[in-house]
Amino acid sequence: MRNPFLFYRRSTMWMEPTDGAKPLTPLRAVLYVASVIAIAWVFEFFPSGWLERLTAETSSRTLLIFGFASGWGLNSGEAYLTLIGGARDVSATIIRECTAMHVFAMFAGLVLPLGGGLWRRKLLSLALAGPVLFALNISRVALTVVLTAFDVPPFAWVFTNPTVETYHYPLSFAYGIFGVALLIIMIGRWTLPELGDTLIGISNLFIKR
Repeated sequence: MRNPFLFYRRSTMWMEPTDGAKPLTPLRAVLYVASVIAIAWVFEFFPSGWLERLTAETSSRTLLIFGFASGWGLNSGEAYLTLIGGARDVSATIIRECTAMHVFAMFAGLVLPLGGGLWRRKLLSLALAGPVLFALNISRVALTVVLTAFDVPPFAWVFTNPTVETYHYPLSFAYGIFGVALLIIMIGRWTLPELGDTLIGISNLFIKR
């Protein structure tokens, strides 16, 4: 079976060898996956209220730039985003799951457990990933609200009276997969080829079985 990460390896072959890299054994692969899960879980304890407010405000400002009548505010401490003037008025509460913190947590889990003396490049990779994920998430939130407020073909042919949840889940899934894939390729090419090498190695272990 062809390795789905093969295109990535070809794109990074020109880079220098990894720092202190060790052969990827099944045990090391299991420990790496366990570390990814553990780090992503730790992020669940980080406060997100500030990020929810920032997401609501930035999404509203983005919609205003594109000519939509949007606003944001707080209701009992919860951030919300509104859009009026479409086929229906929309008000969406911005909760933790709307901030892309989960995607960043998963990416941090992929980056931080990598072996070798890579800490400078790990931190640089996370610093680059944060703004990229934030921008992608703002576009996701804005698109979700716009599609809910306006009857946009071909979606309107299927969803005659959509709610925020109608578009929230499929868009969140698509953006999550696309966002992580984009970051892996981008960070692997620019700052941390070890990430791609590790994922390739793990995929090879499974494929060979």
